Amino acid sequence: MPIIKLTSFNCENLMMRFNFRDTGISDLRNKLTSISEAAVADSVDAAFDVLSEDDRTLTAQTLAAGAADICVLQEVENLVVLTAFHNRYLRRWTRRGYAHRILKEGNDARGIDVAALSRATPQRVISHAETTLSDLGISPRADQSPHDPVFRRDCLQLDYRFGETRLAVFVCHFKSMHGGRWETRSIRAQEALGVRRLIERRFDDPSEANWIVCGDLNDFLEKDGVSDTGHGLGPLVYGGFALDALMMSDKPPLERWTHHYPDEDSYAALDHFLLSPALARKNPRPDMRITRSGLPWRAERYTGMRLPGIGWTAPKASDHCPLTIEFEI
Repeated sequence: MPIIKLTSFNCENLMMRFNFRDTGISDLRNKLTSISEAAVADSVDAAFDVLSEDDRTLTAQTLAAGAADICVLQEVENLVVLTAFHNRYLRRWTRRGYAHRILKEGNDARGIDVAALSRATPQRVISHAETTLSDLGISPRADQSPHDPVFRRDCLQLDYRFGETRLAVFVCHFKSMHGGRWETRSIRAQEALGVRRLIERRFDDPSEANWIVCGDLNDFLEKDGVSDTGHGLGPLVYGGFALDALMMSDKPPLERWTHHYPDEDSYAALDHFLLSPALARKNPRPDMRITRSGLPWRAERYTGMRLPGIGWTAPKASDHCPLTIEFEI
């Protein structure tokens, strides 16, 4: 059976730092955002100056540590930035780069998108940024129209085939808890239901298919090792529709975290791999790795090695840890 290594990482504002006013090119940001082919992104010389050297070197070092076949990323501005990050930073720290750089523009007002770096060639890449509540038969809230998009960013679907075995990867970045966890819970629950509906439409029997939902889902199943049912991920995890790989792993509860909340000094996993029942049966104790070497020093629960140059709050690789799973399909 094929063995796949997959990393999910919220890169935290992998965005341009470019003096657009002095280029002499009108509407440059929008022009760069409209690029949708990796070959074109490779040729854009303006990418030379778009990234912050210290933070992005740390981001690349942290991501490279997972040595993954496929990296799914959140908070990436556009394909030009993804390409610049890959070519000018990540490739320094990996023996070989990633042949496929994938990003489709989503709905986020800040322009942060989900993306992927892949050594394997996906058979299909499908953006669901334009999928509406009506399309999936989801009832709108009082402040919504049936024609509103389901996803605040996107649900990017990558369909792979390894020999005779198929795998579908759904890359997500749900609504943040900014404004209050309870106050924003219904938005994440709606997005989670949207992903579930996509899976149910994709597979005749989702429980027997190979699929995985991954990314920064911006909610936690436990905090500081204590179970918490106040999350908005119910449509995906209740009833055994999907199983959280980190919760299935042999890591103790106090080690199952990917994010530090400095205001309250608490720790939780906002980043998830949700496995189909079929994948969960094949991987009852999934091999999980959380790379914390790029965290700022203020995340004091982690006492292991940190990368040179890490500061108390900055520089840092991200406010999230890359989460890596190695699993059999």
